[in-house]
Amino acid sequence: MKLKDKIIKNRVGILIFIGILLVVTIIIGISYAYFFNIEIKNNNTISGNINTNYYTFESSGNSTLSLTINQSDLDMANASNDYSSFVSGNGGNINVSLNTNGLKKVYCSYDLVYEPVSAYTPNSGATNAGLKEFTLSGTSDKGNSFSEIDVSGSSSVTLISGVKISTDTNILEKWSFTAKYYNLDVIQDNVAGKTFKGNIKVANTNCSFNKPARIGYEAILLDNGGGATTVDAAKAYIEGRTTSTTPNFASTATTNEGMYATEDDYTASTGMKSYYFRGAVDNNWVKFGKDSSGNPIYWRIIRINGDGSIRMIYTGTTAPTESTKVVMTVAGTQINATTYEFYSSYNNPSYVGYMFTGGQQHGNRTPSTIKTVIDNWYKTTTLETDSTTKSLVADQIFCNDRSATTSENGTPGEISGSMSTSTTYYYGAYVRLLTNKSPKLTCPTASDKFTVNTSNGNGALTYPVGIITADEVAMAGGVYGSGNTNSSYYLYTNRDYWSGSPYSFDGSSSVAGGFFVISSGVLDAVVVSRTVGARPVVSLSSKAKLLGSGTYNDVYRVS
Repeated sequence: MKLKDKIIKNRVGILIFIGILLVVTIIIGISYAYFFNIEIKNNNTISGNINTNYYTFESSGNSTLSLTINQSDLDMANASNDYSSFVSGNGGNINVSLNTNGLKKVYCSYDLVYEPVSAYTPNSGATNAGLKEFTLSGTSDKGNSFSEIDVSGSSSVTLISGVKISTDTNILEKWSFTAKYYNLDVIQDNVAGKTFKGNIKVANTNCSFNKPARIGYEAILLDNGGGATTVDAAKAYIEGRTTSTTPNFASTATTNEGMYATEDDYTASTGMKSYYFRGAVDNNWVKFGKDSSGNPIYWRIIRINGDGSIRMIYTGTTAPTESTKVVMTVAGTQINATTYEFYSSYNNPSYVGYMFTGGQQHGNRTPSTIKTVIDNWYKTTTLETDSTTKSLVADQIFCNDRSATTSENGTPGEISGSMSTSTTYYYGAYVRLLTNKSPKLTCPTASDKFTVNTSNGNGALTYPVGIITADEVAMAGGVYGSGNTNSSYYLYTNRDYWSGSPYSFDGSSSVAGGFFVISSGVLDAVVVSRTVGARPVVSLSSKAKLLGSGTYNDVYRVS
């Protein structure tokens, strides 16, 4: 009995078929394999010019992806439309390189395309059923990858598009590939003894002298991700170093410690952590918006929020220079030379609120003096007056944590009844920053989450602007404590300015106090009726795209 050329996959009579197959194999000893080979050959060179200066893409490689499929493995018992039984034993690979001919700053992208030379013709059963039969997948040493893509047929297939390669990150990328052949529940005799060839080539290259605009938070993560070329890899790098070198919040940060990761109010819903700058940082500059006089506004990035928006603190209208790339101490780091009270009165514990209701712990009826000042400044800038700029400002949470305890070592929480003017209260940030040295970016009480809309906060604000929290200052490197100074980190301005965090209420003298950044650069506390400088804080939308790298001579600009 001669073995048929076709493997008939018919669920009716399968046992009879397998029995006949076994008998024939034993008696005659016939055994042959299905040879299914895809040979990758690359030697394509693509040249172009940027303002008459030439760049060249080169890809090279000569490797065979070999799939040897035993006939017995393709019987009905093993068939499964979603199971890849056969993986190439020898992986193919190519190297993609960029030759910029000495140009210092070149930013490029490219696609990888599979071009069949000897076409593979999928069997009609697989095609009609929409099944994948022959696939390619690939990974690079730069963290890029593409999952299984069906390359059956005679047409070219784009495997991955828009791969970034540049003089800033890498000019060589090494790719490796895997081929898979699926054991389907249909006839698959069309690959018997055949070899199929194809090329994987570089295509659709695009190069420029200008770094392309990138999603804002992704750009910042990549620029601080230890050389990572994917956002996920950058996050993993920052989170990994946070675990291995958790900052000591009992000490000031006087060197450039880069970015760290922690949870904030959005982490639980988005799965994304907040990534904050700490120390003598010099690559967190942003140019965004104009003031009432038409001057461009410069900001320093505090952190990436857990929803991808970018939290920034006002740093004036003077562009940074090499001598001010870390510390800017000009008078314009505040909205003007005037200083302001947090609130005009101090003899009630409610007056620590960014907005407050007399006698209540979390009321939001009356605006504080500092809120009115911040709002009056904001509404005259293009952040409010220009519709395009306005659309790029996110409605983010400003925490005015009024959780309280009557003990310095207690657990801040809710105060039953009205707050007494004869009782001493210690607010949440007091316990975190004085007692425990453990700042955090989550706001414990919903009514203390100041926002414009009620979807993510209390909806008490008119404009999406506020001021920095004491916890954020501590994370940046400005520890609380008598005798401490820090003139080296990016929040130092040699001037006093308010934070939005309550400190305490002294019941014996009826004095409400709040945290502020003192001119020596660290956190301190002062009665709320004292006059102190104002530095607004806003959040740039997660949809905003940025140009630049955040340094003094290449500040981030909003595209």
